[in-house]
Amino acid sequence: MSKSVKCYLECCKSSHPKIQLPHNLPVLIGRMPELAVTDKMCSRNQLELTANCQKKYVLVKRLGANKSQINGIDIEQNKSSRLEEGHELHIVNGKYPHQIYFTDENTDTKAQKSTISSSRIQTEKADISSKESVHKRQKVTSKTKAKKAKITLKENDSPSTDSVYTFNSPDAGTLSTQKLESKNTSRIPEKHHWSQGLRASMSDAELIVLEDEKLVVIRDKFPKAKYHWLVLPKEGISSTKNLTFENIDLLQHILKVGKEIANEVTDEDIAFRFGYHAVPSMSQLHMHVISQDFNSPCFKTKKHWNSFTTDYFVNATDIIQELATDGKVQDRKKLTSLLNAPLKCHRCKELQKNIPTLKKHIQKCCIVL
Repeated sequence: MSKSVKCYLECCKSSHPKIQLPHNLPVLIGRMPELAVTDKMCSRNQLELTANCQKKYVLVKRLGANKSQINGIDIEQNKSSRLEEGHELHIVNGKYPHQIYFTDENTDTKAQKSTISSSRIQTEKADISSKESVHKRQKVTSKTKAKKAKITLKENDSPSTDSVYTFNSPDAGTLSTQKLESKNTSRIPEKHHWSQGLRASMSDAELIVLEDEKLVVIRDKFPKAKYHWLVLPKEGISSTKNLTFENIDLLQHILKVGKEIANEVTDEDIAFRFGYHAVPSMSQLHMHVISQDFNSPCFKTKKHWNSFTTDYFVNATDIIQELATDGKVQDRKKLTSLLNAPLKCHRCKELQKNIPTLKKHIQKCCIVL
C-alpha cells in the first residue's frame, strides 16, 4: 500500500460533479457542459489548470480574453497564478465559483483500476505541425512540452451531480465518472480535508474552553499571540458571507462571550481585538479573540501579520452593523491583496524589514493601543 494525494476541483454551488485534477498534467477548462458553464463570454479554453499534488496547489493560467479571478483578484492573460485550498476561483467575469481541495488516500499500487468510461481527454503537444490541428486546437508555444487535457463529453452523456469526474493516467487519456455513495448534491466534506478542521476541533475536549447552547470557544491550535481563542456558533454557518439580518442576535452573543473570555486575563497592558478575516480559509464561521502582543512562535509570516493588523481583519462590531443596516455583509475579496502589504508595526506604524525585526520592534514599542 502507498499513500497518494489527489486534487479535486469543486463547484461552490454544486452545479456539477467534482473533477479530479491529475498531478502535473495541464487541464483546459472553460465553456463546457461538464462545468455547467454556458456564458458565451467564457472561452472554451478559458483556463489551464496544473495541479501539484505534492505541494498542494494548482497553477491557473488564463487563456481566454475575458477576466478570471482568484479571491477577487484578476488573473493576467497568459500568466499563471497560484490557487490554494480555501481560495475561490471564478472562471469568468466573477461567475462560476470553484474551489480546490486535496485528500490523502491509501491506494494499492498493484490493484487493478476499473472505471466506467464516459468521455475522452484530448491531449495536445507543443510541437503540433499540422495547420489543421493548429486551426482546431488551442495554440501552444514551443516552450510548452507538457500534454494538456481537455474535457469533452460524448453525445447523450448526462452525468448527475452525485458523480465525480476522474482522470486515469495521462497516457490513457480517459475521463471517467464514478458514483458517490451519497446523493446529496451539496458539498460533501472529505474526512481529512483541512478546511473542515474547525468543525472537528469544536468537539475536541482538549481545545474547548467554554461551551453553551449556542456556541463553543476553543483555543487556536496555532495561536498568533499569547492569547488567541476562536468563538464558533454551533449552527452550521460557513462564513460571514452566509450571514443575514436574522443572525444579529447570535453575533452579539458571540461577541459578548468573547469579551468575557478576554476579561478573565489578568496580565497588565494586554489589549484584545475581536473580529473576522475578510476571506477566511477555514470553513465554519469563527470570531477571533486575539491579544495584541503577537508574542507567539506560530507567528511566522507576513500573511500571518497582515491578516490581523490590516483591514483584512474586520471588527466584529462592523459585521453586526452591516447586517443591521444592509441585511448582509460586504464583499471583501479585494482585501486579499493586503496580505502582501509592507510590514508595519500595528502600534506606531513604523515600517519593518522582516518578521524577526518586527518581533523585536513590537517588544520595545511604547505606543499604547
